[in-house]
Amino acid sequence: MNAPPMTHANTAIDRGRSAWMMVLVTFVLTGLCFGGFGLVGVFLKPLAVEFGWQRGQIAIAYTIAAAATAVSGVVFGRFSDLYGVRVLAAVGGLTMAVCLLLLSQVTALWQLYVLYGVFGALGHGAISVPLTAAVTNWFNVNRGIATGIATAGSAIGLGAVPLIASAIIADTGWRDAYLFLGVGYLAIALPLVFLVRNPPKAGTTKQLSSGNRTQEAAAPISPREALAWICTAVIFCCVCMAVPMIHVVALASDLGFGIERSASVLTVFMLTGALGRLVFGRIADRYGALQSYILASLGQTAFVFWFVQASTLASLYAVAIGFGLCFGGVMTGFLLTIRSLVPSRMAGTTMALASMFGWVGMGIGGFFGGFLFDWTGTYTASFAGAAFAGTVNLAILMSLFIRLNRATRLRLDIAALQKA
Repeated sequence: MNAPPMTHANTAIDRGRSAWMMVLVTFVLTGLCFGGFGLVGVFLKPLAVEFGWQRGQIAIAYTIAAAATAVSGVVFGRFSDLYGVRVLAAVGGLTMAVCLLLLSQVTALWQLYVLYGVFGALGHGAISVPLTAAVTNWFNVNRGIATGIATAGSAIGLGAVPLIASAIIADTGWRDAYLFLGVGYLAIALPLVFLVRNPPKAGTTKQLSSGNRTQEAAAPISPREALAWICTAVIFCCVCMAVPMIHVVALASDLGFGIERSASVLTVFMLTGALGRLVFGRIADRYGALQSYILASLGQTAFVFWFVQASTLASLYAVAIGFGLCFGGVMTGFLLTIRSLVPSRMAGTTMALASMFGWVGMGIGGFFGGFLFDWTGTYTASFAGAAFAGTVNLAILMSLFIRLNRATRLRLDIAALQKA
């Protein structure tokens, strides 16, 4: 008996399977990327004890990795738009594993800097934004929840990988920890590379709930203008999130809580951030990407100053849950907003550029959070500054919302006149 011909519905089902597989692959690989970044803090004290390096010197490795990711992400974002993401996934997965294996053999500070720089440039930069952009191009329906699931891996990775590393360090030492992590990354990442699929080209993506073709609707403003709005907003948005992300453990420790309990506040922060990506991804599907981004930014801004008002561990957890949910929504919302305002052929490039400005904001927020603490002796000014940055972000996003509505009305008026 001959096999039945492949219908539009069958094609949609096949593409649906590939699309959700890409969500799963991106979830795991971005978790490895961000988890690798989180290792700097875990290995900071063991390396300082071993070699006598200052903690500030070791922490520069994170700065180098972040800068390398920001710059290379733009290059790889453009590459993914032109040639797809399969090669990038292979390069990124192999690079991360090799860097961790080599880190187990470091004997000089410059070696640490070089390896973390390569980890960021060819590992994180080749995977995180390109694969996330690819996920958004697989979906016309359920794009928000799909992107939320895919990006939730970053929060899970930031919580899980350093936790695993700390257990290995306590058991066998820091060199074995890097070695085991490198082997683990190799065992996990390389098989996943074979599951990576490039998204359908623009104009051919199917709605997963049906076999009908859907065309991308043109945004009411140009991609260049949209990118300018979002890149400006995301700087202030990331300043707001960076202050608690980098300083909340120290804040809790200053209140008299031990290092494990203080670190647990950050763990709660990250885990609820993963949930927030799903929640606000669904909100984006129902009410719009920009609306979801604005709502998450509002929550992030409202919660951030409450960290310095908390005095008990329970109250810190409560604030961390609220802030984490909104922080996660912001991380998904800004990517979805960019994707909703640019064509699919530009998704990788524009998301990478926006992410680069986000890294700038993270760097500014982390630095000024510490600078204001050193200046005033408390974290009150630091977190007040974070709230101010969040307010600026909100003002920019609301202005963009008004601009889009006006542009849409103008387009409709012109269309009505042409028909008349």
